[in-house]
Amino acid sequence: MDYKQGIARDQLVLFNECIDNLVDKDSYVRVIDAYVESLNLEKLRFRIPELRTGVPPYRNEVLLKIYIYGYLDRRRSSRRLEKECLRNKEMIWLTEGLAPDFKTIANFRKDNRQGIRNVFKEFLLFCHRMDLLSLETVAVDSTTIRAQNGMNSIYKRSTIDKIKGKIKRRIDEYLEELDALDNKEAHDLTIKNTDVPKVLAKLKNIKKLEQKVEGVQEKFNKDEDLDIYFTTDPDSRFQSDKGKVRAGYNVQAVGDEKNKMIVATEVSQKANDLEQMTPMVAKIKEVKTDLNIEHETNVVMDAGYFSEKEIVNNRDEKSIKIIVADKKEAQKSNVEKREIKSKNKVPGQGYEIQDFKYDKEKDIYICPLGQQLHRTHKNPGRDRSGRKVFEYRCRDCGRCEKRKFCTNDKRGRAIKVSLDKESIDEFKESMKSDFNNKLMAKRKEIIEHPFGTLKRNMGYTYFMQRGLEKVRTEFSFMCFIYNFKRVLNMFTVERLLNEIKTHA
Repeated sequence: MDYKQGIARDQLVLFNECIDNLVDKDSYVRVIDAYVESLNLEKLRFRIPELRTGVPPYRNEVLLKIYIYGYLDRRRSSRRLEKECLRNKEMIWLTEGLAPDFKTIANFRKDNRQGIRNVFKEFLLFCHRMDLLSLETVAVDSTTIRAQNGMNSIYKRSTIDKIKGKIKRRIDEYLEELDALDNKEAHDLTIKNTDVPKVLAKLKNIKKLEQKVEGVQEKFNKDEDLDIYFTTDPDSRFQSDKGKVRAGYNVQAVGDEKNKMIVATEVSQKANDLEQMTPMVAKIKEVKTDLNIEHETNVVMDAGYFSEKEIVNNRDEKSIKIIVADKKEAQKSNVEKREIKSKNKVPGQGYEIQDFKYDKEKDIYICPLGQQLHRTHKNPGRDRSGRKVFEYRCRDCGRCEKRKFCTNDKRGRAIKVSLDKESIDEFKESMKSDFNNKLMAKRKEIIEHPFGTLKRNMGYTYFMQRGLEKVRTEFSFMCFIYNFKRVLNMFTVERLLNEIKTHA
């Protein structure tokens, strides 16, 4: 049987086609090329490449194209991108045959953090000119993305001495093993023990670890408030990730309802979202200013963002309407949690703070059984979350037959009431409107869809960079790539090329 035959590898071949024929006319790499060439990278604060003697630098445009293509194709390592420049037809077309080494590619990302962040903002302007954004309703949410810091590179103050002791014992064991091998060879000159180099290599590695641990202990000694140190990425923190606790970052994103595009980003070291409302509202206002949008924007958040302090600070923002789920109401919607709470926790169901009625004229609270709770101090104090609160306490709990369901405090039941309770109660009531409930129902599809795409489809489950500022830059670029891919899926290459010529 005859088969198709390839070309002999030692046969000389004369290629008679140009580089432009390497990719199809409708390939998305043509959009990457056209868009990057339309940008003024110097205006976007990219650094002008340094001219080395006899070696002309690569254009910033070429290196930016490499990164955009790599992130779209799930290739983020500078070493892998270097290989793609040599063997990938689309990359060869994109770079016009240039192949920067991995160090040049990595340094471009390191030296142009602000410029890369501005690419995200510039693409939003392009999308706005194409009428892809509305900012009438946006949703804010967060997710955890792992840091470049394994669990073996995390040290605690409470265990550092124990680790140092283990390392010292291991060093002593290796030294004893070397002495034994030396004695064995000294008694029999014909023996050439091959184990000595192996032991020496292990000893070298363990001494490196000893130096590393001593450096960590020095940091603990200098900073009394430091209890945990992440050696690979010191800016990372413990984050909950699918039931596991890992070193990572809490990334924030704002999704626009119209086309599910990401319009603002932030990266936090905090393990929760209780303090993230204010910075995210500021980000949304900044985007609206950049896009010259003046109409009111509904900002929808889940119960993780519910903080009385944050709500009070932001509820009267001009052109911003905060819509956030009540954390307690969200917990109540879960019947199983409610049952567990009522059985195992004091106060039980029916004796929580919302079950106490306030008498404004007498400035007292009345418990479900009719007992009075009086204010304990004239001036407000602060609770653990930083709220200003008044404390009200009952003086007649000792004879109450329901006390075991209400409190374990020997002094009697006490409740702490926020100084802003009236304002917060009004806010909670406003959240119950049909309009706000419909917006809350849309929240997941607006912002959780982008997170799913970023982590599942695009594989962005961990950061390549280390350090908070570098991670912020990388996440901004990830979201730019997500938006870029959304646009590629929405329009033909021909249409996008025309739009770039018209708008960019």
